[in-house]
Amino acid sequence: MLECVLLKARFTWHKMGMQPISILLGGVPFGRNNVGDEAILECIVEVVREVFPTAQITVSTDQQEDTAARLSVLTVPLFGFNPPYSPSQMETCVAETDVFIWAGATGLSDYPEIPLRMLEIAHQSGTKTVIWGVGMNDEFNPFIYRVQPGKRRMLLDLFSLLTFGHIDFVKLREARAEKRAREKIVEELNRCDLVVLRDPETLASVHACGDVPDAIVGADSAELLAPVPLEQVNLGEAARDILTCDSRKIGLCISAQRQLVHEPELINFLDRLAEADYRIVFLPMNHATDAPLMDSLRARMKNRDHSVVIQGQHPPRAILAIAGQLDLVISSRLHLLILASVLHVPIIGISRGTKVDNFLTAFGHTSAGSVDECDFDHMQTELDRLIDSREEFREVSTAVHEVLLQRLDAAKLRLMQVLQP
Repeated sequence: MLECVLLKARFTWHKMGMQPISILLGGVPFGRNNVGDEAILECIVEVVREVFPTAQITVSTDQQEDTAARLSVLTVPLFGFNPPYSPSQMETCVAETDVFIWAGATGLSDYPEIPLRMLEIAHQSGTKTVIWGVGMNDEFNPFIYRVQPGKRRMLLDLFSLLTFGHIDFVKLREARAEKRAREKIVEELNRCDLVVLRDPETLASVHACGDVPDAIVGADSAELLAPVPLEQVNLGEAARDILTCDSRKIGLCISAQRQLVHEPELINFLDRLAEADYRIVFLPMNHATDAPLMDSLRARMKNRDHSVVIQGQHPPRAILAIAGQLDLVISSRLHLLILASVLHVPIIGISRGTKVDNFLTAFGHTSAGSVDECDFDHMQTELDRLIDSREEFREVSTAVHEVLLQRLDAAKLRLMQVLQP
């Protein structure tokens, strides 16, 4: 049904001789070595081309040449994120495009000011705006919305002392910052032409900020990704030997953005698995930041010969191919959990904000604690349960994946309806 609607629309646009629509994809730190973000980007480009095959797509990215060559798109610098960029260039690009799409990730809580500013420019310029698959934790990024140790906090603490503790100026400042952010989220989202959120929990978090009546629930675009054949993945000999061996293989990724507090306990856990003849595959989702942490963890293992760190920069479809060789994945990175589940590889999540917990809910799973308080007993229990029930997990993940794809199909129709001239 969806294909028939899209084909009819394409014929109509071709017959009317309309100019290609220009679409700017941004609001996410694309080109910063994050496999999850790049998976989102690759899939949203496919979505746009499915809905608008003649669209002129431009991506705001920090890897302009690579992105342009890999995805056959136009590129502009990464707007909104450090290092410094040209605000005037950003304003011009947003204002002169037909449609600006805030293209995913968890930016509603992680870095809302950046894409909200881009939306504001678009709304002031008459550019159509779409929020596509964006997620939101139930708390804002503490590194942005909590007063960090330093001169500012010392001064606010001093002011609090002067009131004999009757006023907590730190909490007051934090509350005001969050209030402004929530008000801005509601204001700009209600001005958008289409708001498609990642999951029901994000919708609830948005409504906790205020009423956004036209927002709908879609899914993460990475659900659409397909792997390349493993033989096309550039792997070292040790990595390929482990990935193709008969032993059971456990994939692991711990985000370097928020490292596990109890690393010694994790290393002991991995050593026990290695002693039981499991192979440990450290699978960084950011080769620049996660890989050094993975190397450090592996170096402290007693049984490191039964492990390997996947080295080098790999595109999302290659990471998906690697994940498909594993028997189970443990991760604090949301998108490794998503990619593994796409290929029905059992998953265990370690919470790093509610986005991991939200994703696991659909599978009937709970996380193995958090990066601050990891529950290794729960992790072992889940591993023992899932490793011997792969087909049972496949049934569940197939049903979950089907629902998510249906939500994406419905969102594509809305995208086509909202953005047609």
